Amino acid sequence: MREPNFIIGGAAAAGTSFLYELLIQHDEIYLQQNRIPEPHYYYKSWEYKKGLKWYLDTYFKDAKDSYIALGERSSSYLYGGFKVAKKIAKDFPFMKFIFMLRNPTQRAWANYRFTALQGLEDLSFYEALKKEKERIKNARGIWSEIQPYDYTGRGFYAKTLKEFLDYFPKEQILCIKSESISNEHLEQLPKIYKFLGLKDTSFIPQATVSYPSFSIVSLQKQQELRKHFGDKFSEFINNVRQEKEVEIQDEEKYQALKQNLTYKKEKIPQECIKLLQEIFAKDLEELSKMVDFDINSWRGGGEFFLFLAYCCLTSMV
Repeated sequence: MREPNFIIGGAAAAGTSFLYELLIQHDEIYLQQNRIPEPHYYYKSWEYKKGLKWYLDTYFKDAKDSYIALGERSSSYLYGGFKVAKKIAKDFPFMKFIFMLRNPTQRAWANYRFTALQGLEDLSFYEALKKEKERIKNARGIWSEIQPYDYTGRGFYAKTLKEFLDYFPKEQILCIKSESISNEHLEQLPKIYKFLGLKDTSFIPQATVSYPSFSIVSLQKQQELRKHFGDKFSEFINNVRQEKEVEIQDEEKYQALKQNLTYKKEKIPQECIKLLQEIFAKDLEELSKMVDFDINSWRGGGEFFLFLAYCCLTSMV
């Protein structure tokens, strides 16, 4: 059984799915075939209980000897910090990590928009930030691990990177600035290929397909529709995004879902920019000493920048 030697470990809403789609095209790279949901094996306690053999059988049994780099993508791992790093180090002390880091202010906004899209949010972004600590504390069951309302917690990159560095040497960790890579700008790929130890470091993948990013007309309506469709909810949203023709029993509710989604681009509220700048200031100062790229543009917040048409967060439920 082949074992993984690298992980795309986060951050959530920072372009990890985009990187996955680029890397999976390389003949020397194997990534888990199921794009959604992501494994989250080392993050979700109920997945971790299934054991290492289950993890390897589930995600790497089809990996042939010809692959040099075997990996998986779980955007929760950076957020998991000590808890995740310690578990991985126990099983794979030589694991390499690729972390995609995005302007934490914009990442938090994208995270909020995804949570709203999934029918899990009923507060405005500003209200959600103000009540964040209270909601985190009151989370119960699986939500106490998933923490869908911890919009800022996933953006303290310096803090969580330090936690990984307690278990892995810095040579095994590669941080990429999300804004530096896109279909039009692939200059970072040779650096990633070299980090993974590939023979072919000049491979240029085909452009990945970008689907539109939705905004929500009514948060309350989206919650109602999630309850109605249950486990099929995320699948139906993807069908709408990709304009797939599907047969569905409750056509009225499906049309209601489509009508509650809009292509109108929403910018991050100005009062939230100021608040998030204050929240992330100290961590960004520490991060500037840890990465080899310029993060000055992150300190000022600025207008909402849509890095991808849609940054696909892995389904956390």
